[in-house]
Amino acid sequence: MENKNCNIILINIDGFRKDKIDLCPSLKFLKENSNYFSEMYTSAPYTFASLHAIFSGMYPSKNGVNGYYNIFKFKKNEIRTFPELLQKYGYYTCYDIIDDSVIPAQGFSEKNVFDEKTVNFKERHANIIKELSSKKKFFLFLHYTEIHKRLVDAVIQKYKQESNDDEFFNKQKENNERFNSYLPYCDEYIKTILETLEQQKIHENTILILFSDHGTSLGEKKGEKFYGVFVYDYTINVFCMLKIPHSKKQTFANQCRTIDIFPTILDLAGIPKDSASNFQGKSLIPFLENNEEKDRDVFVETGGLYGPWPSPEKHNVFCVKSNGKKLIYNEKPQTWEYYDLELDPREENNLYDISSLNVQNLKKLLLKFLKENNIDLVLID
Repeated sequence: MENKNCNIILINIDGFRKDKIDLCPSLKFLKENSNYFSEMYTSAPYTFASLHAIFSGMYPSKNGVNGYYNIFKFKKNEIRTFPELLQKYGYYTCYDIIDDSVIPAQGFSEKNVFDEKTVNFKERHANIIKELSSKKKFFLFLHYTEIHKRLVDAVIQKYKQESNDDEFFNKQKENNERFNSYLPYCDEYIKTILETLEQQKIHENTILILFSDHGTSLGEKKGEKFYGVFVYDYTINVFCMLKIPHSKKQTFANQCRTIDIFPTILDLAGIPKDSASNFQGKSLIPFLENNEEKDRDVFVETGGLYGPWPSPEKHNVFCVKSNGKKLIYNEKPQTWEYYDLELDPREENNLYDISSLNVQNLKKLLLKFLKENNIDLVLID
């Protein structure tokens, strides 16, 4: 499924929860008029690691960004990012992000950074699209952080002291209503992007990819007031929408990973995969062409800035998910968790039993991912 002459716009709706899509009319419209992947999983539930994984097609511990404090340890001399390849194949590449360190900067013809405190996303990103519309073909990455900004002000600043943890975790209804109050901003933003593409008459030759880098806690699990601490589904089960001109509209419940976006973009642009580094993702195009039905095994890693066992220097929480079952290993307390997500989607009933065949199989899968990503970790039962 090549679209060699199409523009590509990739938009990250930072911190957006998948369960809020239908409350946002513009996103709901896109979900119903695109190729929608509902069971997409991030590689790490915080922005730096998540985005570096997407742009490299590699898990955080493989590409070097395996901790909040390791954002400058990306192996840029060893890894070719997909913007580098797009640029090589004739794309004008551009980004607009909150900070130059958020993604690997190589491979961009134009680099823009906004001030999150003062930015008007609708106006700014519409203008960037207008400016690029005269290019022969372009790739644009847009980082939309309006919800993130408002959550930082309302949650992190208010509940930054551990002494008021209970006040946050005992107010899930209020936390949910707060998040919902930010959705109209996102709705208007997406609406503006779609209108701008039509006004510039480039909607018929532009591939639009929307995703969320991670979800956000509403107080489901005590110890996580935002994201990045744990690996429960409310922060790691994200989404991806591929709006491809003249493509059939489909919804996929197949389990896949955000690292799969890298090879998907190469396929859409008609770029040979052997021109890239040893990326670990797998293109989503076989799903679109009905050539694949199986779920893809999921591996997620993180290390929180805060929480019960913070580890910003190196990831210390890991999980694998396969066939509706999930195994979590928390390195610092050396604890295990096992959930049957089909019966327990909120992950409230830890069924870990070392003698369970499902647990044993998931441990083998976890060991496989740890080895492939050069993670030196001794698993203790």
